[in-house]
Amino acid sequence: PEAQGVLAGAVFIVIMFVFIPIPFWRYLFGKDYVLPLWDVSELCRHQFLLDEQRALLFKSQFIHYLAGLLCICCMVFLGFADDALDLPWRHKCIMPSIASLPLLTVYLANEGTTKIMVPIILRDIVGTTVDIGVFYYVYMGLLTVFCTNTINIYAGINGLEVGQSLVIAASVAVFNIIELRGYLWRVHLFSLYFLIPFMAVCWALYKVNRYPASVFVGDTFCYFAGMTLAVVGILGHFSKTLMLFFLPQIVNSLYSIPQLFGLIPCPRHRLPWYNPKDGLLHPSKVRFHPKSLSTVGQFVLNTCARFGIVDCHVVASPCVTENDTNELNVDRDVSTGKELTEEIVEVNNFTLINLWLRFRGPMSEAETTRSLLLLQIYSSVLAFIIRYPFAWLFYGVPTN
Repeated sequence: PEAQGVLAGAVFIVIMFVFIPIPFWRYLFGKDYVLPLWDVSELCRHQFLLDEQRALLFKSQFIHYLAGLLCICCMVFLGFADDALDLPWRHKCIMPSIASLPLLTVYLANEGTTKIMVPIILRDIVGTTVDIGVFYYVYMGLLTVFCTNTINIYAGINGLEVGQSLVIAASVAVFNIIELRGYLWRVHLFSLYFLIPFMAVCWALYKVNRYPASVFVGDTFCYFAGMTLAVVGILGHFSKTLMLFFLPQIVNSLYSIPQLFGLIPCPRHRLPWYNPKDGLLHPSKVRFHPKSLSTVGQFVLNTCARFGIVDCHVVASPCVTENDTNELNVDRDVSTGKELTEEIVEVNNFTLINLWLRFRGPMSEAETTRSLLLLQIYSSVLAFIIRYPFAWLFYGVPTN
């Protein structure tokens, strides 16, 4: 039960393979119109148009469909490798970039646009659009890295990984349904080809992964979900809008930067700790010597403490035994691993889950998951509010 995300990814891939003939049946199995046998010129002309139509299809949607599936397959495989081999973080940043290469290659081969729309206030200076060329492909590659890893680091309690993916996918699906009335309805319909099976798989998995979980999804599901959403955003040409639905994940990533970049000591796991005495989750903490921090690290810690976004205080009795460490779920000294025989400070780990528990107070695991998923839903509502009025205000048109 440790890595059921592999099964979810496999079921999704099988569904997508079986689904291939449905949206493309008229092009794959379409028959010629009945024409008089003596009208050879009309027959040749019709066959030429039919072949040209099929070639255009395979150059656009069908090839994009297969390229997206290939990226997702690669990410499921690499995620399973991470679950089995416990790969270091530097490899986790490289894997999505490698898995996205088929999609980026197809995008380049089909002469995908690399232009971005400019806000109204800057159009007199740079024009309506700006072609950023190769930087657009760099941006799409970074998008896949962000989507896959941001779900992975915003996780650790029952149902949160699957729940947030389900809410984001449902929000994007609602956005696509709204945009079906526009002139770009084909790309939004194409996105729904991926999102509907993905939501079905997520819902089935969520029912057994929510508290108390009978199965666990592992890193495989996080990579699979992130890559699926990234593929949808890239192929649907609404990557900026997609980022609006990742607001909690963006906040969590920004909040985690001090630990992820080594400015603050970072333990292997930063999950909230369960207190068996009250049955509630509490913010997990890390202890370290203040002198072990760099100048930048000390500045970041002091700034965060001044604004109240971390709980930082000096531990009165620095001598912590191994039993006390295990009970508190804190590290004795992450940076050096030495005995805590000097004055030390204690701060909560820099994750949105711990920050949420700090402001809301200790909660049960089920209540914590529900409240964080409600936060995700409210963030999606805010994303829609930002997306439509502000798109008209800053761009003059409902831009993606």
